[in-house]
Amino acid sequence: MKNGSELYQIVYSLLAAQIEFGTYRFGDPLPKMEETARWLSVSLDTVRAAYLQLKQNGYITLTKKAGAAVAVRFQQEEFEEHIQTFFALRRDAVADLCQSLGPLFSHAQWFALKNAGPKQLDELERLCLRPETLPPYVMVRHVRLIYGALNNDLLLRLVWQAFLFYQAPFLSLPENLAAFEDGDGPLLDMIGLCRRKDWNGLWQAVAAYQNQLTSAIRQFYADRIAIKPDKEPVSFYWNAYEKSSQRCYSLALGLLNEIHLGRYQTEQFLPSPAKIGEEKRVSVTTVRRTLTLLNQLGATRSINGVGTQVLSAADSSRNCDFSRPVIQKRLLDFAQSLQILTLTCGACLEITFDAMDAPAVRWWRKRLLDLKESGRYESVVFDSLEVIPQFSPVRAVREIYRQLLKILIWGYPLRSLHGSREQINGFYLPYINSLLEGITQGDGKRLSNDLEKMLLCEFRFAAARLEELGVRGASGLPVPEPRF
Repeated sequence: MKNGSELYQIVYSLLAAQIEFGTYRFGDPLPKMEETARWLSVSLDTVRAAYLQLKQNGYITLTKKAGAAVAVRFQQEEFEEHIQTFFALRRDAVADLCQSLGPLFSHAQWFALKNAGPKQLDELERLCLRPETLPPYVMVRHVRLIYGALNNDLLLRLVWQAFLFYQAPFLSLPENLAAFEDGDGPLLDMIGLCRRKDWNGLWQAVAAYQNQLTSAIRQFYADRIAIKPDKEPVSFYWNAYEKSSQRCYSLALGLLNEIHLGRYQTEQFLPSPAKIGEEKRVSVTTVRRTLTLLNQLGATRSINGVGTQVLSAADSSRNCDFSRPVIQKRLLDFAQSLQILTLTCGACLEITFDAMDAPAVRWWRKRLLDLKESGRYESVVFDSLEVIPQFSPVRAVREIYRQLLKILIWGYPLRSLHGSREQINGFYLPYINSLLEGITQGDGKRLSNDLEKMLLCEFRFAAARLEELGVRGASGLPVPEPRF
C-alpha cells in the first residue's frame, strides 16, 4: 500500500471502489477530470494519472470527445462481493482509524473551525444547504474548507488521506447515509456555534459528530460485513510527501535522525556516497543530492577530497542557507509538523500513558533521568514525544507520529537559536522535573498538560524565528490554543 499512498493512487482507489460498489455502473460517465480535480482539491495532473490507470486496468474507456465512461459490467451479486471484500480487508485499519479520530483530529478540527473566517463559514454553509454532487466529494470539500483555516498543507494531506481511505468509501454506499439523515446538520450546528462564538459548545459538537461517525461505521461492520477474506489485510499509511520520487527528502531525514541519535557525532565524517547508497538502497545520484541538501541545511559540510562532515548545532545555524527555497520549504515542513504535534500531543499522550505498562513507564523515566545527566535539556521535547510512537495502543497514531517526528528534524539548524546553554537548560529543566513528578504519581492528565504547554512554547518560538528568517508561510500558521 505504500506505493498506493501517492495522491493519484488514492484518487484511483476511491474511483475504482465506487465502480466496484455500483456507484457508477456500466456505461455511466465519470465526472470530467476538471470536476473531479475541483471536488477532490487535487491537481488536474493527479486526476489524469488516476483516470489513465483506471483505463489501463479496464475500469473505464477514455476519449477526448466522450470523456470517461465505465467499461466493466458487474452483476448485482458482484457488487455485493466487492463491498464485502473491500471493507473486510480494511476492517482492522478502519477500526484503528476510528480510535484515532478523537486524539488526532478533535482539537485540530475545533481550532480550525474557531479560526475560520466569515467567508469560509459562508462557503461551508452553502455546501451544506446546496450540495453539488455525490456526498463523498462534498465531504472532501468540507474537509478542505475546515482544515484550510490552519494553513497547514501537511495536516490537510493527513486528513485528506485518512478521509479517502475509509470515510469516502463508506459514504459512497447510499444506505450508509441513513445514519446521517439530517444531511450536514451537525456541521450546520457547528457553523452556528462559530458565529455565536460558543467555543465550549463547538468542542462538544465536534466530539459528538466524531462519535456519531464512529458508531455508524462500527454498526455497518457489525450488520453488513460478514466475510473473512483470505488476502492480506490493507493497512493505512500516511505519505507526508506527495510523491515517492522525493527520495532525497526521506533519505535526508533518515541521516538527520541518525545524527540526532548519535550514530554520527559532531565533526565525524559520513560514509561515502557509494556506501550510503548501498546501505539505503538508493542511487549514488540520490545520495549526492541528499548531501547537497544537508549542506544547505547546515547539518553537514562537504570537504573536497575528504568527505562530508557532521556540524555542531551552532555551526549548523551559521552555515544554513535560509534564503534557499528548498530549505525554506523544509523548515516550513518542520513548523507544520510542530503545529500538528502541538494540537495532538496532549490527547495522544493521555491515551498512551493509560496503556503503558510498568516497563514502558520505567523506560520513559530513565530517558528523562539520562537527559538530566547529559546536560542537553532541549531534547526533552523529542524524547517525550517519542513515547507516543513507541507505546500508543493505536497503530495509526504510532505510524503518524513516527513520520511527524522525522519531519520535526528539519528544524535542526534552529537548535542553537534558543540562546546560551544556561538559558536553554534553565527553560527546559522545570518541564523535565514536572514530567518526572507526573510519572512518579502516575498522573496521565498532568503529563499530557505539561507536554502540550511545552509544545505550545516551542511552536511560538519556532514560528517567530522562522518569520524573522523570512521563511514564507511560517507567519500564516496560527498558534494553537489549549484544549478544554
